[in-house]
Amino acid sequence: MLSKSCPECGCPLFEIKGETLCVVCREGEADRKKISKTAAPAIPAGAGEPVVAAQSRHALANALEETLIALCIRIREEQDPGQVLVLVNAIKSGIEALKILS
Repeated sequence: MLSKSCPECGCPLFEIKGETLCVVCREGEADRKKISKTAAPAIPAGAGEPVVAAQSRHALANALEETLIALCIRIREEQDPGQVLVLVNAIKSGIEALKILS
């Protein structure tokens, strides 16, 4: 684990095999790929596009909720007030994004 946070979600960054990555964003990306692979063939082209959009919104909302929970847990354990502020701002942005998705 690195001392840096992900600019997208605020979670700590990890260095794995020389690559710096955010496990939360990477997990969300894997979930989105699964959904797009399973949802795309089941829906005929041009028919049901709102269903795919709704599924994508739902998946994104779920990922955001999981990230917000993780950020709240991090805030409880964080000792640095500056880092707490960064996490709170990330939570605020996530909540605003959830409102947009609703």
